[in-house]
Amino acid sequence: METENIMSRFSFSEFTFTNEARDTLRKIVTEIHNECPGQTQNRYLSRISYHKNSGDMKDIFPNLISQVPLLLRNLPLFDEIEKSKILLLLTGEATGRCVAYSEYNQSYITDIRPTSTSAELSSGTELLSMHNDLCFASARCRPERLVLLPHVTDGVIPKTLLATSQDIKNGLSEEDIKLLSGNNFEMRAGGKLLWPNEEIRKLKIFEDKADGSLKIKMNFSNIRPAATLDKGTFLKCEQVLEKLSTVALEVGLRDGHQILKGEALIIPNDTVVHGRDVFASENVKRLLLRSYVVSQNVVDAHHGNTMLSLRY
Repeated sequence: METENIMSRFSFSEFTFTNEARDTLRKIVTEIHNECPGQTQNRYLSRISYHKNSGDMKDIFPNLISQVPLLLRNLPLFDEIEKSKILLLLTGEATGRCVAYSEYNQSYITDIRPTSTSAELSSGTELLSMHNDLCFASARCRPERLVLLPHVTDGVIPKTLLATSQDIKNGLSEEDIKLLSGNNFEMRAGGKLLWPNEEIRKLKIFEDKADGSLKIKMNFSNIRPAATLDKGTFLKCEQVLEKLSTVALEVGLRDGHQILKGEALIIPNDTVVHGRDVFASENVKRLLLRSYVVSQNVVDAHHGNTMLSLRY
């Protein structure tokens, strides 16, 4: 089945499904929905595994593993939210294994929408600052990618802000980069999760990975200079964190995208930070679905379990 080539746009890639591929995806989603009247995420994933193993999906999805955000276009549209959930999980399973986290929301899918009843920062209407998701989690279980797929996008949809670690680094001085690459920072972890005690962990903001890519860690206001630093270094680290946030937001606003229904966005969680612009109108209706993805090796190491712990 022929598909269009992946095209680069800034630090960003796009892939458009052919109409034939889109219709095949619609057929698979509808079949899975009909086979799972209980509408549980585990049942969806079980049927998706069947389709993966049978080769039904092999010729539909391109190689979606990328160090930059990847926007998928011309996906099938569904009125039923359960079908959009299946499409989200299908997309995630094309890049690895969709997982849930026991100390977080214990769900393979999170629905993100403006609501006054949610404690999640992403459910507000104000600017959502640049960050990685769950970056305080152990490297053994931290999500490698997150997949975003809208079910409702009516009105003026705010941008999903996107900034690669390399683009952010390009906006910093050598001294800034040296400070951010040192073990000069600490993060509070677990305070808002189902952990018995909050923990403080040392970390680097920038870290070179074995594959040559640049890992970045940003997490709202949880990261601060390490308390053990001397006063001069502490102040420099405070200043560089402020500069880092400013540069990341500038890049994010430049390279962000108004993700619409019929699209999906795959964000590599180690090398890209993301956020969300403000909601400019009260009449906007937006329901975004999100799933976290890890490699098959991570699931194998947990004896096939896709309900992981953030602590280990």
